[in-house]
Amino acid sequence: MDIIKSLQKIADELGGSFTEYSNNNLIVTVPTSDGRFQGITTYILEHEGKKVLEIASRVCDADLPGVNFRSLLEMNQDLTYSKIVIFDGYIQLASEVIVDHINDVILKDIVEEIGHTADTIEFKLTGKDVH
Repeated sequence: MDIIKSLQKIADELGGSFTEYSNNNLIVTVPTSDGRFQGITTYILEHEGKKVLEIASRVCDADLPGVNFRSLLEMNQDLTYSKIVIFDGYIQLASEVIVDHINDVILKDIVEEIGHTADTIEFKLTGKDVH
């Protein structure tokens, strides 16, 4: 599977944009609701001898006042491909998949879930389109 071509195609199908920052750092920006957009960062990495794709989108700073972390954790059970995590000081939606185990349909589902869910949570917590 050619991850770069697949992500370009997905961005086009969703009416978003695609940016290749490097051979292993790719950004897909997808439109969400009410004219907002959500950036999704992907990294192609080696993990335990396997090529993996890390896909994530920032929601907000993890130290944002008033965040109900229990509620966020409970939301994880409703997500299919991604999980809400704290990484690098941010609440994020993230997914990691082995490249050999993925196809275009599943990759598109992951991008849509991460983009739309991250945007929904971000807007709920901040009232803004931050990321």
